[in-house]
Amino acid sequence: MVFICPWFPRERERGQVLLIVVLVMIVALTVGLSLISRSITNLRTSTQEAESQKALAAAEAGVEQALEKADTDTTPFTGSFESGSVYIQYSTDIEPIKGTEFLINGGNLISQDDGGDVWLSDYSENESEIFANPKSGYLTIYWGEQGVNECEAAALEMTLITGPKNNPSIDRFTADPCDSGINRKSFNKFGDVEPGGSVQGVNFVWSKRIPGSGTFTNGLILRIVPIYYDAKIGVKASTELPLQGSLISSEGEAGGTRRKINVFKGRPRIPAELLPYAIFSPSN
Repeated sequence: MVFICPWFPRERERGQVLLIVVLVMIVALTVGLSLISRSITNLRTSTQEAESQKALAAAEAGVEQALEKADTDTTPFTGSFESGSVYIQYSTDIEPIKGTEFLINGGNLISQDDGGDVWLSDYSENESEIFANPKSGYLTIYWGEQGVNECEAAALEMTLITGPKNNPSIDRFTADPCDSGINRKSFNKFGDVEPGGSVQGVNFVWSKRIPGSGTFTNGLILRIVPIYYDAKIGVKASTELPLQGSLISSEGEAGGTRRKINVFKGRPRIPAELLPYAIFSPSN
């Protein structure tokens, strides 16, 4: 005898419907959580970007204050303020660039044909006091990055001005590492280079002694002009050199986000009448 159970298919259909409902709920929940997660991520990103901009503005405020300070005032300082519900603060350090070893322009690249100055005497905005306390001795100029082809590196033109300032003397020096292939050095009749060294932890390939032998007396200023390529340049001196400028480091913080700015505050360019532009010739 066979029994017919007409309710089995109906129960099976109910189970299938329940399963579909559960699957739909799971899919809807997954999509909803994904949208919520994306919204939270976007909100977090927007908040971080806003905080980053505020931290950068705080760091810039520190730099602006440092630029307004007297050259002799290198005292570090801090500041803080609020923007809405965000607490913003900054701290600024000022490092004087002077002594017997430093990087010109705070270690920034010096543009080709532009030049950087090494002050051998005191700078002042007062015409009667500028070029006071001239130094005597010799300098060693360093440049050239490791692994760079010698003919794809800068040559240097250097102009040394010595006192007295009302009747200065000008001596010119050149150096070019490119003595093979196109042989720029021979073609331009530039001077030889010497082995490099390290200046404040930066390694350089070549160097040049100024003057070539002996020492200079009553030095006022030295201008160094990279030719052909930009160059990072370091200096070592036989005597303590005066203040060349300051390296300003300012860090701003807003809501846990930090931004840092480094700025070199240098001296104004030397007067054109003291250092006339001239093309180096074989005779000098």
